[in-house]
Amino acid sequence: MNRRIWLFGDLVIAAAAIAARLPFLLRGDRFFDADEAVEGLMARHLGDHSLFLWGQRYKGTPEVLLSGAVFRVAGSSVIALKAVTLACFVVFLCLNVRLLERVFSRRVAWIATALFIAGPPSLVLWTLSGSAEIVMTFLVGTIGLLAIERARSAPNAPVAPAAPLKGALYTAALALGLGFWIQQYILYYVASLAVAAFLLYRPTLAIRGTVSRVALAVMSAAVLLYVVLGLVAFFAGGLDVRVLGAHVTATHPQKMWWIAGAIAAAGVLAAVIAVFRQRLLGPAVAFLIGYSPAIIGRIGNRGLGAPINRLDVRGLLGALPDINGVMLPVLLGFRDPTGARTAFQPLVLVLLALALLSYRAVWKTSTSFRARPLNLFFHLFPIVAVAMFLVSGSYIDAQSYRYLMPIYAALPVIYAVGVDAVWRTARPAGVVLLLFMLGLFAAEQMAWYRRLAPDTRREQTIACLERAGITAARAPYWQSYPVTFLTRERIIVSPIDGIDRYAPYSEATRNAPAVEQVCK
Repeated sequence: MNRRIWLFGDLVIAAAAIAARLPFLLRGDRFFDADEAVEGLMARHLGDHSLFLWGQRYKGTPEVLLSGAVFRVAGSSVIALKAVTLACFVVFLCLNVRLLERVFSRRVAWIATALFIAGPPSLVLWTLSGSAEIVMTFLVGTIGLLAIERARSAPNAPVAPAAPLKGALYTAALALGLGFWIQQYILYYVASLAVAAFLLYRPTLAIRGTVSRVALAVMSAAVLLYVVLGLVAFFAGGLDVRVLGAHVTATHPQKMWWIAGAIAAAGVLAAVIAVFRQRLLGPAVAFLIGYSPAIIGRIGNRGLGAPINRLDVRGLLGALPDINGVMLPVLLGFRDPTGARTAFQPLVLVLLALALLSYRAVWKTSTSFRARPLNLFFHLFPIVAVAMFLVSGSYIDAQSYRYLMPIYAALPVIYAVGVDAVWRTARPAGVVLLLFMLGLFAAEQMAWYRRLAPDTRREQTIACLERAGITAARAPYWQSYPVTFLTRERIIVSPIDGIDRYAPYSEATRNAPAVEQVCK
């Protein structure tokens, strides 16, 4: 009976998610960018498949394998490419509702799922993007959290066989490895879980042996040093001095903090290995299996690594108008992905009040004997993610909101806990609040949908090149690969600027004219 209920629930979720996204999916070519086009081209050329996005040695592309299979059956198109991401989003929703039922309650799980499906325009965009890193992170993150929750609850069963517990730990480790291959966003999950566990359990570490104590002291001093150097670089521009004839520079705060984080992570890993030793062998192997595509993909890969942008206090103050006026409103849905307004912006106060109610409710739970890390995880996630976003140097411009999109693994849950808190106090008020949230997201989606117009410039470029009989050309990055994909490679256009991602295209366009010269 339970299986039938779960199956029925999955069908309801799938039908609702597809119905809500279908109008946007059918207009998918109106929000189709160059990175998506590259993934579509990779799916066509599976024989030349890179385990990372072409031209890079980060951002794994498991979705390309799925897209390639779909292309073989349905043909390659923008709709087919985006439909793969939508299918992965549906799988995530079906797994996530199970997780939330275990962690919170059935009502919270279904309210959160409704809010995931409704979602603001930014969430709609990234749950239909052919560049599926956000959805894939959601998916592997939820698989890992489900495994952790099952592993945590296994000892409480009357008879807790070792095999299910080990299987859950192996699944969590495998998901973590896959997450690190897909994108660095998985670090948000790891850090949030670590902070939640620390706040709940406040573990004490018994250090034995002089060597261990000295190593801990040296490591702690190194972490503190790099944190301080980062603060100096952030607030005062950094250091550029000579010490005993050596040239010492510390002018990039984000690099200093990355080094501090790497040293701290290495110390925690060493402590865990020292405590658990052989019990970690199986999970370590599972992690390596999940991460193996990244290891293999980096062999001989000369592509670009993940960028680390420098941001100090002066740069942050200068960026505040863009952050407050564009980036955060796009992230929260009060502007669409193009930056146009979608809803009355002061309504953000409703979201803030709802979030405060949610945090209050979880705080009460966290002080009771029922508290466990996943109760706090979702509410810590946005805080940890924002802090890591600033520390990591991910901010470049207002469009950097994409690096914070993973917080939507938690935001609908936070809203749902807030709605549930009101519901338990006064059911009519809870219903009204839920309907308001769904209506707000629906209004934002409709405002964006009405503005989705055909990319006439792209259409004119394709028509112009075809009239001129041009089969090879060069253009700016944002224009090049979409034209190549949409013309099914009848016309090869490679970028003048940006990353030159695929050598055969570069060779075919080596002496080709620029698009702007042909289509004046």
